[in-house]
Amino acid sequence: MSGTAVDIPAPPGRLNVALALGIVSGGLALQWCASRADGWLGVLGAGVAFSFLFLPLYSLLHEAEHRVFHANAAVNEGFGVLLAAFFPGPFTFLRACHLGHHRRNRSDAELFDQYQPGDDVRRKRIIFYALYLGGFWLLVPLAMAVVLVAPGALRGQLVKDPSAVAMVEGIPEAFMSRIRAECAAILLLHMGLVLALDLSPGRYLLVYALYGLNWSAQQYVTHAHSPRHVLDGAHNLRAHPLYESLLLHFNWHLAHHQHPRVPWLYLPRHDDPTRERPGYLTAFIRFWRGPTQAAEAPVEGAARSMGRED
Repeated sequence: MSGTAVDIPAPPGRLNVALALGIVSGGLALQWCASRADGWLGVLGAGVAFSFLFLPLYSLLHEAEHRVFHANAAVNEGFGVLLAAFFPGPFTFLRACHLGHHRRNRSDAELFDQYQPGDDVRRKRIIFYALYLGGFWLLVPLAMAVVLVAPGALRGQLVKDPSAVAMVEGIPEAFMSRIRAECAAILLLHMGLVLALDLSPGRYLLVYALYGLNWSAQQYVTHAHSPRHVLDGAHNLRAHPLYESLLLHFNWHLAHHQHPRVPWLYLPRHDDPTRERPGYLTAFIRFWRGPTQAAEAPVEGAARSMGRED
């Protein structure tokens, strides 16, 4: 439950490193197969496999953002940069955005599944489906392009949406030079991989697009229709054990928001007995009905100190 003190176990560092290296290697192998497949069925097969293999890549990246990937800070940061590069996106940018999400969760700035009086409902629905049909992931490489070409545009006229404004304004200006350097390194990395492994650029992008669609489609399922509370605004979803293992317990998202310093391996120990656990598939189907009218206001004073997460 939120506010309950818990013992924080050490991260499963060796396991995380092994998983990270295995996922990245497997992803490169699938890209190689996609580029050499005889027909589009083979390309799509490799792309779908890639799209699910890289779901735990994001889960491990998420651990690094919270500094619980590895107990050694240098290893944590190094693998955070590596995993983010294969997402792809700059680690410093993604961490700042994600930790900002923990402070804004279920606030008016992050109410993607509901609309309020005065909202343009049609616009809200268009944005909803655009985001979760791949746009959520696509925004990251697009932001990389903007940072490389015109970094000031992220804080200028280019960003208008209140949610995006809240996200971007939460990134300290001092981080921008590092973010820009990470963006350049990521671009060189992917260009180098395409050339070194003799990959098809078009198929390479298609495989990533399939991942972007799969990742985006599931990103808000653990939050949708949850209480308007910064810590309690998520769900611990019931999932098949195999799929839960693939997600690295990312479906235990309420436990994560209530205890963000607990590594993924131990989240099932922190179920909230006061809350129901909807089924993952049930929640996914309900989510795709689109935004519904908001029935409550965010809980005032719900934000609490999260130590290093702040």
